Amino acid sequence: MDVLRKELNNIYRRQELDSETLDRLEMRQCAEMAATCVTLDDDCRVITDASADRCIIVANSFARLIGIRDESGMMVAEVDSSDEDAIYVRLHPEDLVDKRMLEYEFFKFTDALPPERKTSYKASCRIRIKGASGRYIHCDNTTQVLRLSPRGKIWLILCCYKLSATQEETPGINPHIINTVTGEIADIQLSEQRSHLLTSREKEVLTLIRQGKPSKQIADILGISINTVNRHRQNILEKLSVGNSMEAVMAATAMKLF
Repeated sequence: MDVLRKELNNIYRRQELDSETLDRLEMRQCAEMAATCVTLDDDCRVITDASADRCIIVANSFARLIGIRDESGMMVAEVDSSDEDAIYVRLHPEDLVDKRMLEYEFFKFTDALPPERKTSYKASCRIRIKGASGRYIHCDNTTQVLRLSPRGKIWLILCCYKLSATQEETPGINPHIINTVTGEIADIQLSEQRSHLLTSREKEVLTLIRQGKPSKQIADILGISINTVNRHRQNILEKLSVGNSMEAVMAATAMKLF
């Protein structure tokens, strides 16, 4: 679990949904509506229950396009996680970090709004997802609060993925927060949040990793224990949502974290 996911979970916990009586049928009803929309739009929709750490993934041929399903027909998968991990593991590492940052900024923003305005906004971005062919494809992604609890807290969340109309390369994920009532669009600058993603010590460790230094040598150079170096290594992998040091160096370089 990456550090931004932990921050998002903290926002969910602050809703204190355990103290409310929630109609669980609403989750199913929303999934049925999502299936209808997917049939028409041929995209992928994920309904997340912030109170139960569960999500339902609904997709049609889009699921085959990105390689999360082999056979044709409607896919409806219930997952014991608030993350659509089957999709997230296919996101380009750079885009995953920025998408996490956008989600965090979006839910901080909506959490502070009065209940009557929480469902009037959506976060929008353009991300790269590894397709069934092994090549990255560009997809448009939106996230919004779909249902509130009886006390007006964030409860059900809708995340949509759709093949972009153009597959041309563009810098960054083009993050926005959109007011769906007024049409107002706010650009989100993620550079400051990105620069603080790693601590100064973690940047030092990653710089030495990039230079090919093993943990023992890094410990000697920085005057810390090898256990501390390994802990920094693990923190770096979690924060950048990557699986190994080489991927961490590549992602950090692309995001200009050094």
